[in-house]
Amino acid sequence: MDSLLASAGPIEASSSSSKPKFRKPLPHQTVNRGKSKPAIDPSLHSILSNTRLSSSLQSAHQDVKPSIHLNKIGDKKLRAKLAGQQVAQKRSNIEREQVQEYLNNTGEDGGIEVDLEAGERTWRVGQDEIVEAVGAGSAGKKFDLKLETVGGGGYRIDYTRNGRHLALAGSHGHVATFDWQAGRLHSEIQLGETVRDIKFLHSEAFYAVAQKKYVFIYDQFGTEVHKMKQHLDVTRMEFLPYHYLLATIGNQGILRYHDTSTGTMVAEHKSRMGSVQAMAQNRHNAIIHLGHQNGQVSLWSPSMSTPHVKLLAHMGPVQSISVDPSSSSCGRYMSTSGADGSVKIWDCRNWGQTVREWNERGHGQREVDWSMKGMLAVSNKGYVNVYRDCHSPSVEGKASPPRLYQKLNLPSRTPKGMRFVPFEDILGVGHDAGFSSLLVPGSGLAQFDSNEADVYESKTRRREREVRGVLEKIKPDLITMDADFLGRMADPKKEAYSEKETPFYKKPRVERLRLLGKSGEEVDAAIKAEQEEAGDDSDAADGVQVGKKLKVEKLKHKMRGRDKGVKKFLRKKRKNVVDPALVAAKEKVQNQRAKLEREKKIASGEIKVETGALARFG
Repeated sequence: MDSLLASAGPIEASSSSSKPKFRKPLPHQTVNRGKSKPAIDPSLHSILSNTRLSSSLQSAHQDVKPSIHLNKIGDKKLRAKLAGQQVAQKRSNIEREQVQEYLNNTGEDGGIEVDLEAGERTWRVGQDEIVEAVGAGSAGKKFDLKLETVGGGGYRIDYTRNGRHLALAGSHGHVATFDWQAGRLHSEIQLGETVRDIKFLHSEAFYAVAQKKYVFIYDQFGTEVHKMKQHLDVTRMEFLPYHYLLATIGNQGILRYHDTSTGTMVAEHKSRMGSVQAMAQNRHNAIIHLGHQNGQVSLWSPSMSTPHVKLLAHMGPVQSISVDPSSSSCGRYMSTSGADGSVKIWDCRNWGQTVREWNERGHGQREVDWSMKGMLAVSNKGYVNVYRDCHSPSVEGKASPPRLYQKLNLPSRTPKGMRFVPFEDILGVGHDAGFSSLLVPGSGLAQFDSNEADVYESKTRRREREVRGVLEKIKPDLITMDADFLGRMADPKKEAYSEKETPFYKKPRVERLRLLGKSGEEVDAAIKAEQEEAGDDSDAADGVQVGKKLKVEKLKHKMRGRDKGVKKFLRKKRKNVVDPALVAAKEKVQNQRAKLEREKKIASGEIKVETGALARFG
């Protein structure tokens, strides 16, 4: 080693400086980004995004291989491209199945868990205990609005499809809309007259208010946009988002469908059962459910002037109706509450009997509403009961109420409007003292489809959804009770009679005589009579079979100005057209005539028939 250092000699210093010389970096080794930014070493960013990772860093489904059928492709580039696409598709399918399995196995999300053996019950857990147990974000969603000084009276409420915006309507004319999650007020107006209901349209930008005489539409800032004079004395409203239809019913008992995209009236149906105070829609098939004062419930659609179903549900006026929107039931279950104090759950596939039926205590206005997870809320004066497992059979029988999940106390308050917030574990209750937002763990659906209802929707996204919704609007005629009816193939129509099954009265006279067992002479006489009636060649030229009555087409002379000479001339020229079927019919008729004439001559003796051995050569 020492000999090598000695042979190298001392390091020579430069003439200008004593510092050693360093080789100048090559241009491809640095990237100049300007004076204010340091240079980048490309070697640190040379790893490509599609570089294969080690097996330890890959997930379990990364070993997916393409199909062996791709080996038959001779082009290497095409084979590699198709193999990559196939592997990517298989990986995406595996990931989708894993996510769906995770979502399905989550169980009861956010529900209250208690020790049943220790005597704990979920309905004994109050709102204060729930607020202390949940996070700060969920705890802030429990609030009360005291609005008795603003307008007084009970409040009707409504939420948008994504559950982010809330609308309040007091019976004395106070109307307000706001983004309740962000605490931002959109509009607040004082109408100074009776307000019976409020309903958001396709978005939070417009909402309809059922006032004392007419229905008015306001925009997001509280400006009156339209006055719907055709809707008189309305008590309840529903909006069909996929059809852009506003359905209203009032004291007149007339159900009206109004297209909000075109401003035209689609249908008007007279129920002929008086005033209506209960109304709901089935979100799976867009059927409107009405509850009448005589205890009946009727189901309607725009295409039929009569109800699809008419049911006697209660022995008194129907106070509220709600249809289960959960994905497990698919709109099969309907709940009703009546003035007789009973609450009933019906199966829309079998209207003969109820699924459950029980009596609620108290004498107040009973409101019912289903959550997106199948929980049923029943309100009465001073409290709200939330039930679960309403569809499962009970050991005690149908007359027993479902399992009570939670009891929400509203002391000295009478609920008038009640709605579960979509995609949230919250129940909104409008009462005579204002509005209350109550926490109901496990009632909301955790997963949402951003194409249907986006919780984090922006203005651009909302505008795009509105345009797409108008272009893809469903026609009102497609609303039916059976949602699976659309898209099915119609059954082939069977003909009434085939050729072999021709009825007796439609058969020719000759065949009828033969079927009746007549002799050959009578049949021959019938054929001769038909031929004499048909006439000579002019009648046979019109083309008919032997045994049927030959009909001659007669030219009808119409009134002056009703027919033209050209058409009449063309009809005459049709007889000169050579038709093979017509020629065959003429030959057949001539052969039969010749045969009959020969038989006549033989019978009269004009022609002698050889009967000997040589007769076969005659």
